Amino acid sequence: MEWSQYPLVRLYASVLAALFITLAAIWRVQRGAQAVAAGSPQGRTARLWAWVYAAGALAWWGYATYTGYGRFLGDAALARMISTDTLISLALFIGAIAWGGALMLQLVLRLLGNEQRRGG
Repeated sequence: MEWSQYPLVRLYASVLAALFITLAAIWRVQRGAQAVAAGSPQGRTARLWAWVYAAGALAWWGYATYTGYGRFLGDAALARMISTDTLISLALFIGAIAWGGALMLQLVLRLLGNEQRRGG
């Protein structure tokens, strides 16, 4: 099979890689929120922020996919010309922003868990 017959395969693979990286960040935040007991006010806050983060991360993925890949999806000739390095960089950039937010929110979730353990 010749890859040049399918010019959009690399592009779609890059979009899916960005999605999987973003979903992994969402999964990590959801796991962090589950570590805080559900019955407490901190637990409800942790779950709310985890779902807000999930919505924001998916919105970021959608926006970045539209602005980053959008111009290449319409034209197969442009999709053939884009380099693999650019596609990898774009997927990693989208995922890095999602992971940056996830790591910051995990610090907040850890603070909520510590407050809960202290009895606050």
